[in-house]
Amino acid sequence: MSNSNAQRVSFSHKYLNGSTVIVTGVFILAIIMVTQPFGYIENNISMAFPQGLQGGNYSFGIISSIQNNESNEPFWIVSGNWKSNLLETANQQSNMTSQGNASQLGTSATTTPTFNTSVRMISLNGTDEHTHTITNFVLENTTIPNNATVVFEGTSTASMREGPVTDIPTTITISNGKVISIWLDPLKINNHYGDTPIYGRVIDGADFPQQEYQSNYSRGPNSTG
Repeated sequence: MSNSNAQRVSFSHKYLNGSTVIVTGVFILAIIMVTQPFGYIENNISMAFPQGLQGGNYSFGIISSIQNNESNEPFWIVSGNWKSNLLETANQQSNMTSQGNASQLGTSATTTPTFNTSVRMISLNGTDEHTHTITNFVLENTTIPNNATVVFEGTSTASMREGPVTDIPTTITISNGKVISIWLDPLKINNHYGDTPIYGRVIDGADFPQQEYQSNYSRGPNSTG
């Protein structure tokens, strides 16, 4: 066999071996994400939020959304974590409303309403990756337009490249206890998220076995960062 043929065979072997490694790696990663989703999500939540927000009567979940750019064209992939006690606050308000129209709950509750999220944005072509947070949510009104929907209206603070933007009109909607949408007034943030809400999932005990839920939840933050 000539040297040139030997080099081509060697290159082919290296290419095939590399492809095998890549395919195997992707397959293993897929198995890990399917069989151990809670550990992955919980560790990210623990790193994203202060320890004081872990546990208690909080709901939490993931952000998974496609957002438009300033031209209202799909441009951004948005992913991250959120954590809130708004559902618990709504329950308290409902329990305190023994008479009158319970669908207009107001803001009376013994628990201070809290909503925080941390997201990563990356363009559809894989560039311009960056991070944002939405914090300091101030609840102004809670409504229940139907049996499957709870709407929380207020203001929040969003981190932007130029610095934090405060007092942004914000609407957080939870549908069927499973889907969350977060709408920020586009005019306050230069249409950074486009003209549609940010969407995500509400994670509850039904998504994971109870034993795994308790085991992973007791791990606490990932100290290695």
